[in-house]
Amino acid sequence: MAFKGVQRSGNINLNSKLNFKTTNNQMSTRYGSVLKLPEENYKKYKELHSAVWPAVLEQIRKSNIRNYSIYHKDGFLFSYFEYIGSDFEGDMARMAEDPNTREWWKVCEPLQRPLETRKPGEWWAGMEEVFHFGI
Repeated sequence: MAFKGVQRSGNINLNSKLNFKTTNNQMSTRYGSVLKLPEENYKKYKELHSAVWPAVLEQIRKSNIRNYSIYHKDGFLFSYFEYIGSDFEGDMARMAEDPNTREWWKVCEPLQRPLETRKPGEWWAGMEEVFHFGI
């Protein structure tokens, strides 16, 4: 999953988040991030993500992440998720401490290539949202 990149050392580009209320009136924050995936790693990466370990998915849920998606295009991965908690840094730190999640990252990380322009501490580079239309 994307979270190691987003939260590798507790850092994310906080300028890339926007707060909004979900349909059940719950506050949420959208995050987008990007990194490279060499074409020769695409098949393995897609195979891994067709069967994400249940313990990793549970940790994502416990970390207040919802509507999490990863997209691929021309050697880039784009990650999108919504955060519904009140302590992003704390939730990401707890995720980073989870043994199953750490093991998952060990499997996925060698397939990925972070952007050279990422901020210190990022694996997945935070992105600025420039447009959103939601009803």
